[in-house]
Amino acid sequence: LEHIWYVLRMETKSQRRALLSEFIDVMPTLDVRPFVQVIDNIASSLGDAAKGEIDPVALGEMTNKILQLHRDLHDLLPPERIDLMARDADEWAAKQKKRILDQRRDAQKRLASAESSEDYGLDGSMRRGEVERF
Repeated sequence: LEHIWYVLRMETKSQRRALLSEFIDVMPTLDVRPFVQVIDNIASSLGDAAKGEIDPVALGEMTNKILQLHRDLHDLLPPERIDLMARDADEWAAKQKKRILDQRRDAQKRLASAESSEDYGLDGSMRRGEVERF
């Protein structure tokens, strides 16, 4: 949000676009998609002004700056560049998801194995000590 506010405080359109470009060029891979999402959310919160259905001048100068920021962001960061910049973060997230799903699958197997063993109680509960092991 600080970066967005710095961009919006610039005097001219060219200054705002240049600063946005600088921020994008040095942005960490994990921040790319959230940054785009935040700007999309800010622009969409303008309602009809973001769609061009009312005169944005009526809402003030900041509206024009936000709409320009949204346009410039999508000009400087098309979907292909987003995918390229966020590739490392996407790979990391996929590994994390796989690891968590593997751990869940292993836990389900251990639980199914415990249920089928003779240590599992008749009332559907495990004996003391078995719960702590899992």
